[in-house]
Amino acid sequence: MYRSEWVDRGYPSACASASAAPPPPDGFLRVYHLCEARYAIANVENSRLKVATFADANDPFELSVFFSRDPAQQLRLKDFVDDVAKRFGIVCFSKDWLDPTLWSHYGDRHQGIALGFDVSERHLLPVRYQPQRVVFPSAVAPDLVDQFLGTKYASWAYEREQRIIVEFASAEREIVKLPTGIDRELFFEKFGSEVRLREVIAGPLCSEDVVALRAKVNSLHSDVTTFKSRLADKFFSVVPDEPTVPPRR
Repeated sequence: MYRSEWVDRGYPSACASASAAPPPPDGFLRVYHLCEARYAIANVENSRLKVATFADANDPFELSVFFSRDPAQQLRLKDFVDDVAKRFGIVCFSKDWLDPTLWSHYGDRHQGIALGFDVSERHLLPVRYQPQRVVFPSAVAPDLVDQFLGTKYASWAYEREQRIIVEFASAEREIVKLPTGIDRELFFEKFGSEVRLREVIAGPLCSEDVVALRAKVNSLHSDVTTFKSRLADKFFSVVPDEPTVPPRR
């Protein structure tokens, strides 16, 4: 339906949404945030995404791109990592949603929802994947913080991750009470001119009624395409469920 337009924008012809939704405008990238359905719906209702802290990350090697064998440098490295972890959080996206592994790991075993966003290119940090950690430099380079925040082990490359880096000092925050009775502070990135909701994609096993889901989304946001996905017939991919894709506007 929109495939030629996606290709004209530099996307591969096989990108999952090319048959379902229009591509992003110049200066923006279409990226996808997968999560449980209840959280995705809350994100849509509240126009925000939860910011992940590095303490909660599923990769124990986050912020561990560097190492040092020198005791003095080890202390300096630890101080640097601690400072970065205290100041910054991340909102994680993938460049596409067709990989079934993404749905298994982040989309509640295919029962969740993928939210597609047009995010300003200047607002995103592409993750670099490398096979080895490197020695912590003695001189601080201008991109040192980005190297900490945006480098992961090569095996994570299937995620094709892009990140929004959020400073906690400027983030929206909310205090929630945990089941243990302890208060916890959560941080959020608001939707807006730099982060625009454009797609809502129910997973292949999502129990949400797509018609009701579309009505809810359309009551809160404009220019959003809502549809259900399915497992591809001939490939190891997740693809749009064509009968649920709305007609081209």
